[in-house]
Amino acid sequence: MEYKTVAEAIGVSKQTFQDWIKERRKIPKPRLKQLSELFGIEDQVLFQKELLPSEKSEILMIYLTRTDEHEEIELTGVDDEGYEYTTTEHYSHNRQLIEYIHEEQKKERLIEQLEVLVDDEENEDFKRLEDVVTVFREQNRNKKTVLELVLYYLVHRDNEWGVHPDYAKYEQKQFFEKLDKLFEETGIKP
Repeated sequence: MEYKTVAEAIGVSKQTFQDWIKERRKIPKPRLKQLSELFGIEDQVLFQKELLPSEKSEILMIYLTRTDEHEEIELTGVDDEGYEYTTTEHYSHNRQLIEYIHEEQKKERLIEQLEVLVDDEENEDFKRLEDVVTVFREQNRNKKTVLELVLYYLVHRDNEWGVHPDYAKYEQKQFFEKLDKLFEETGIKP
């Protein structure tokens, strides 16, 4: 939307709106509510700061969802017994784009989280991240596997779905039980 259109929609002058954009004036709370309703964005904080890439992606997905066009498509097929059938599916014009942006947003959020940890080189988290990157860049597959298993144990081991298929063979060899015992013996409670 153009500045003029937004300003008219919420009942302020174009100059006032530009002052908000250029941060010469703060946006009053009643106007924040109007902007939130106008754009369909609940988080009013997003109107008061420089947006992170993941936040820009979120707004783009909201826009694409709100402006999406849907249509019904009839599809004809043949079942296993040779009978022809027709089904109706709902088709979203923006679905694939929204899914793509959502996947990219996951990367953006991870990078934003890493930036916070990396900003302070004296921080112990920085040194640990350096070590993780070093292990993943090495050609030693065994080191990578050990790191992956420990990370899996710390992050996902106790999820309600059980052991991920990629790690099932280690579960059968009681790797995680042995790791539990090791942590217990050393007094570490992950």
